[in-house]
Amino acid sequence: MGLELRKGESKWWYGRVVVNGRKLTKNLGVEVRGTPPMRLSELGDMAFERSRAKAHAAFENWQSEMKRRSTAEELVQTIHEIRTGARVTSIPLDDIGTRWKALPRRRPLAERYLAQAEGWIKRFVAFVHATSPAIRDMDQIQGTLARAYFKAEENRGVSAKTYNNSLIFLRSVFHALRDEAGLPTNPFEGIPTRDGETVFRRPFSAEELGLIVQAGKADPFIYPLLVTGICTAMRRGDCCTLLREAVDLKAGFATVKTSKTGETVQIPIFPLFREVLEKALAQPSPRAPHYVFPEIQAHYHINPDHLTDRVRRVMQAAGFFDPEDGASKEEKQQSRGALHVDRKEGLRKASLRDFHSFRVTWVTLALTAGVPIEVVRRVTGHRTAEIVLKHYFQPGREDFRRTLAGKLPALLGGPSEPVPRSPAEWRSKLTAMQPRTWRKIRDELLTGLGGEPINVTAAKVVQFEPSSSTS
Repeated sequence: MGLELRKGESKWWYGRVVVNGRKLTKNLGVEVRGTPPMRLSELGDMAFERSRAKAHAAFENWQSEMKRRSTAEELVQTIHEIRTGARVTSIPLDDIGTRWKALPRRRPLAERYLAQAEGWIKRFVAFVHATSPAIRDMDQIQGTLARAYFKAEENRGVSAKTYNNSLIFLRSVFHALRDEAGLPTNPFEGIPTRDGETVFRRPFSAEELGLIVQAGKADPFIYPLLVTGICTAMRRGDCCTLLREAVDLKAGFATVKTSKTGETVQIPIFPLFREVLEKALAQPSPRAPHYVFPEIQAHYHINPDHLTDRVRRVMQAAGFFDPEDGASKEEKQQSRGALHVDRKEGLRKASLRDFHSFRVTWVTLALTAGVPIEVVRRVTGHRTAEIVLKHYFQPGREDFRRTLAGKLPALLGGPSEPVPRSPAEWRSKLTAMQPRTWRKIRDELLTGLGGEPINVTAAKVVQFEPSSSTS
C-alpha cells in the first residue's frame, strides 16, 4: 500500500491503504507535476519529485486519520461486544435492496411499488459507486454524501414530488436497517423536502363520462376496466385484480381490501357496473386465484403500460388528447381537454387526465352531490378526510358555484341561474317527494328552472272538505 499513479486517466496522486481488511483508495488532492518515471521505484525530474513529496505528506496524514478512525471503531466494537456479546456488522451497499425487502411487514408490498423502490435504491448505490468507489458498506455513508446525492438529483431536473418520494423512501430504509447496518446516525435525517407545484388530476363531468363509456364500447377488452374504474373509484391495480369472491351480486356490494393502504372498502354495485360483472362472472374461471377479469389481470402483471395505452386511446376517441406542439387555436379547440400539462420543473409532463381521474371524478361528483365524506371514505379507503379534500375533491368552478348557491341562504347565495337537469334527475327528485319534503323539492326544481319559489304562507289556501250532501 502507498502512493499510486493513474497514467492517462488522472493528473492526481492517489493513496491506498487497508483498514479492517478493506482496501481504500483516495484522491490525495495533489497534482502530478513534471515527467513521471517508468516506475515509481525510480526517480523522476525535480518537479515530479516535489509533487511526490507533497503527495507522500498528504498520504501520511490520511493514513494517520484512518488509524485513529480504526481505533475508535474498534473501541465501539469492544463496547458493543461487551454489552451484547456480538460484534457490530454492516450491510454491503449492493445488499440494501435485498435486506430491505426481507423486513417483516403487515402485508406484502405491491409489485409496482417494489419496482419503484428498487429503482431508488439502485440509483443511489450507483451514485455512491461512481463518486466514492472506496465506500462499500452502509455504515460508511455520511450526511455529506447523502446531501450530495440529492443535490445531483435536483440538478438532474427531477420534480419536487419525485425528489421528495425518493428522499422519504431512502430515509425510511436507512432507519429500518440502522441496527443491522451499525449506523450511528441516519445520513438522510435533516435533509429537507422541497416545495413544488402540485398538479391535480382533472375530474370528468357526468356528460364527459358518458362520452368515455360510449367510446369504450368499441374496445371490448378495455371496456370492463373503464366501467369498473368509473363506477367504483378503485385504483387501477385493484380494478385489474378484483377477485370473484369479493363480488356479492345478490347483496349488491363488492368488498375489497385495497392494495395501497390495506383498508377494506365497501363498494355498491350500480347498474352499469352490474352489467359488466354479470357478463364477466358468466365466463368460466380458468384457475386460482379467480379474478373477475383474468385477461386484464394478466396484462397488468406483465405489461401495465399496455393498459395505459388502451385507456388513452379510448379517451382520445372521446375527444380528450394532447394537441400537437405548435397547434393553432382552432386545432387546440378540437380537444375537449389535454391529458398532460408541462411542469415548471421535472423531467416529464404531469398527468391531468388518466385512469386515476375516474377516482377523482367519483369523489368529486359524490361530495358535490352532498354525499357525506365518511360515506365517501368507506368507498375509497382513504384514512383521513384531509387527503380526500386536498387531493380528490376537485370540482369545477361552475359546479362549485352552483352547489354553494343551492345550499346557502338566498341572502348569501343569491338567486340561482337556470340549471339544466336530465330527465333522470327530474324523475329522481319527483319520486323522492314526501309530505314533509315536497315544498323543499318543488322550490329547488322551480329555482333550477329560473322561477321563484311559491310563498305558501302568503298564498290563499283553499280547504277542500268532504261534502255533507249525498248524490
